[in-house]
Amino acid sequence: MDLSEARIRGFLKLGYFLDATASHYPIDFSRIDRERYADVPEEELVRIGRKALRDSVSAGFTCQKTHVLPLSGGYDSRLILAELLEHTPARNIETYTYGVPHSYDYDIGAHIAKVAGTRHVPLPLGSFTYQFDDLLDFAARTRCQGAFLHCPPFWILDRLYAGATVWSGYVGDAVVGSHFHDPPSPTVAQAKCRYLANRAIVRSVNLHGCSDQEFLPYVSSGDINPDLLTWDEQVLFSEGVRKFTEPLVLVPGFDYRTPLINSPWMDLMLSVPNTLRLGQRLMLQMARAWFPRLFSLPSKATFGLPPSTPAARLRLRRHTDRLRKLLHRIQPKVSYPFLIANDFDEAFRSSPDWIEIARLSLSRLKERGIVYWLDLDYLWASHQRRSRNLGDALMVLVCLEANLTSAAGTNVHSSP
Repeated sequence: MDLSEARIRGFLKLGYFLDATASHYPIDFSRIDRERYADVPEEELVRIGRKALRDSVSAGFTCQKTHVLPLSGGYDSRLILAELLEHTPARNIETYTYGVPHSYDYDIGAHIAKVAGTRHVPLPLGSFTYQFDDLLDFAARTRCQGAFLHCPPFWILDRLYAGATVWSGYVGDAVVGSHFHDPPSPTVAQAKCRYLANRAIVRSVNLHGCSDQEFLPYVSSGDINPDLLTWDEQVLFSEGVRKFTEPLVLVPGFDYRTPLINSPWMDLMLSVPNTLRLGQRLMLQMARAWFPRLFSLPSKATFGLPPSTPAARLRLRRHTDRLRKLLHRIQPKVSYPFLIANDFDEAFRSSPDWIEIARLSLSRLKERGIVYWLDLDYLWASHQRRSRNLGDALMVLVCLEANLTSAAGTNVHSSP
């Protein structure tokens, strides 16, 4: 498969173009030192970690600035918030959540803000109107690189937070071990295969129409000794983070602070034994010791339940959520708690804005002839008839067309 076709098919599977340009926020792995903490007791690592986190946040903190932090149902933003509260009162911190109410990210993020006492702004997806030209702005701000519709409207953030310091937990989960596999892939080739097998932005239908093997020549990897950083994590950072996460999270126009990377915190967490990184174990042990109030609250990792919930109940909730989500794909009337911030199933059925955007995007993709293996009319009709929930597929197709249109006007990835 040549690059031009791999770009399109790769976007439909992965949510980004495989031929991304160089990173604007490179991550420095040169200070990983596996020997330094090999024999250090866990209680001592907790003490060392406390200073590492404090120093990492202090390095970017300025008293006279407005501090903004997007909150989710995960741990990264919560960890930064907890440390910021050690530097300044909650009244000096502005937070926001964006997405669909009743999703884990949206509701848990808002709950954390309420407990912490920050000045919080909810940004529900349904409260904004969009036109296709707005999506071109999305695309341009994210370098015409990825499926951007999980991002909040940037023009709203520009208005609310111009000149502020924006704190981001950017890839903090990966630093502390969320993508560490046990056992790790023994070769870089196997790590690439595992990455592709585990990653699909569209779950409702196969849009890309080819095998993962076709993408392998275009998947990036690192050149670090795998004894320092596993092949799986090197592929994640050089491929998924550089090509997808960075352009969608660290969009131009804001003054970012990213204390969980290129910092004493990252150097420590990538140097401790991997047994302590598995399942983010050491980070959670540290955070619950340092910040028991915030880290006793529910998270999306615990399916909206407190971490003290018995393991049997957590397993039941996990299986129930998975079953309900599976049934929702087959039988649209079955509801489920949205596991991600935005669910576009209903938006593409009931919102005049999103219906018009989708119809325009699908029509233009048909004219381009670049997704010739897809019956776009059938996909749209199936979704509208509620015979299938294809909101995730329509979202990616809309983003594909917006990126191609925007890029053609900015000379970024201008060829289809």
